[in-house]
Amino acid sequence: MTKATKARPKGPILLLCALLAAFFLLQLTRIDQAPWENYDSWRQTDTYTIAQNYDDLNMNPLRPQFNYDGPGENYVQLELQIMPYLSALAFRLLGSQPYWVPRLISLLFFMGSALFVFGIGRRLFRGDMPALWAAGIYLALPISVLYARAIMPEAAALFFYTGAVYFFLRWYQQDALSDLLLSALMTALAIVEKTPAIFVGIVFVALFFQKEKLRAFRHPGFYGFGAISLGLPLAYYLYASAVATFTFVDNIAEKHIFTQMFTAVFTPAARQFFRQQVPLFFGWAVVAASILGLVACLVQRRSTLLWWSLAMALETATIVAVIRFGYYMVFLAPLCALLCAAFCQWLGQKARLLGPLCFGLLFLCTGAHTAWQAWPMATVQPDVTAQAQVIRQYTGPQDVIAVAAQDPVLLGACGRRGYRANLRYYDHIPTEPAEELAYFIQHGVRYFVAPYGQVPGEQGEEYLALLQEGYETVYQGPECLIFDLEANR
Repeated sequence: MTKATKARPKGPILLLCALLAAFFLLQLTRIDQAPWENYDSWRQTDTYTIAQNYDDLNMNPLRPQFNYDGPGENYVQLELQIMPYLSALAFRLLGSQPYWVPRLISLLFFMGSALFVFGIGRRLFRGDMPALWAAGIYLALPISVLYARAIMPEAAALFFYTGAVYFFLRWYQQDALSDLLLSALMTALAIVEKTPAIFVGIVFVALFFQKEKLRAFRHPGFYGFGAISLGLPLAYYLYASAVATFTFVDNIAEKHIFTQMFTAVFTPAARQFFRQQVPLFFGWAVVAASILGLVACLVQRRSTLLWWSLAMALETATIVAVIRFGYYMVFLAPLCALLCAAFCQWLGQKARLLGPLCFGLLFLCTGAHTAWQAWPMATVQPDVTAQAQVIRQYTGPQDVIAVAAQDPVLLGACGRRGYRANLRYYDHIPTEPAEELAYFIQHGVRYFVAPYGQVPGEQGEEYLALLQEGYETVYQGPECLIFDLEANR
C-alpha cells in the first residue's frame, strides 16, 4: 500500500458505507416478498421456480427447468443460473424455500457492483468524491432499486459487468496481467449471465489499442482475453442449446435482432417504449445530467466513458429497441451514474461548491422519483396470491394442471407443473379446444384452471363451454374456476 493510498481521506469511504447501509435497510423492508410483483412478474417467478426445481428435482447447474410446458423434464435454454443455483444450495441448508434467499443473493451481488462503480470512478476521476457521487447516483436510480432485489439474473450480471470494467482499468493503468485475466473471467461470466453484456467488449478493444497501439496484435493478452471472455460463453451457450428441451430462445438473434438491428430504434413502438421506460427507470434529471456529462467527456477527452457510451448506444439500438423489455437497460445504469459524476466534477472545476451541489440535487431528485414512481411497483399482485392459494387447496403437489393464461406466473405461484391452455404457440399441441383438451388428458393433466372464470384468446368462450358441459367443476369463485378432467359430467 502506497503512502498516497494511506493518506486518502476517510470521509468519502464512510459516506459510501452509509449509502450502502441505507440501501440495504431499504431493501430489507421488502426482502421476503413473493416473485409475482407488479413488474417483470413472469421473469421473477420463472427464476424462482428454477431455484425450486434445482432443489426439488435436479441439482445439476447446467440443467435449469421451468414448470411449463408439460410435466416432464423441461430443460430450458437460458443464461447460466448462478443466483438460482446458489439459492437452491441455501434451500437445502435451510430445509425450506423462502423468497428472501434469492432476493438477498441478488442484493449482495448488486451491492458488490456498487463498490465496483465506486472503484471505476476512482480510477477515471482520480478522486474519492466524484467516485462517491457515481456510486450514490447508481444506488438511487429507480432501475437499480428495483433490480437490485429482483429474483432475476440482472444483479449478478451487473456485478460481473462492472467488475470486468474495473479490473480492465486496473490492468490499463498498472499493467498487471492478473488484472487482465480477472477482467476476462468476469467478462465471460457477465456474458453467460446476460448476453448483451458482450457490448462492453467494444470498450476493452478500444482501450487495448489505445494502450498498446499496433503492438496489440502481438500481445498474447489480447488474444487470451478474447479466448476467455468469448470462448467460455460460446461453449456454454452451445451446450445449453444442445441439452435444452424447451428452446423458446433458439435462434432469437436470427429471428428478431439481426432482422431489425439499427432500424427498430426508429419505429413507433421503440419510440413509445423509450418515452415511457427511460423516464421511469432513470428520471429526467439523470438523463439530462448524463447528456451533459457526455459533453464534458468530449471536451475533456475522457476516452473510456466515450467508448463506453458508444457501446451502450449500440446495445440500445440493436437489443433494447428490438426486445423492448425494461430490464435490458440495466447495463446503462453504471454508465449513466459515471456520466453524472463526470458532469458534477466538471462543474466543480468551474466553482468548487457546484460539484457537491449538483450531486446533491441529482441525488434528491432521483431518490424522490424512485420513491414516487418505481418503489410502488415492488408490491405483490394480490390476485395471483389468492388464485395460487385456491389451486394449492384443490390440487395436489404432484397433480399436473393446465392454466388458461399466456402468462406462466400462476403455474409458478401455485407450485404445480403443467401447460398453458389455448396458447396456440407450439406446433405439437392442437389448437382446437376439444383436441387440446384430449392432448392434455393424454399427457397427464388432471385439473384445468380458468383464472377469473374465463378462457382468454381465440375460441375462448367455446373452450369454456366445452369444459362446463363436459367436466365436473371442483371450485367456482371470483379467483378462478377449476375443472377435474378425470371427472366427466
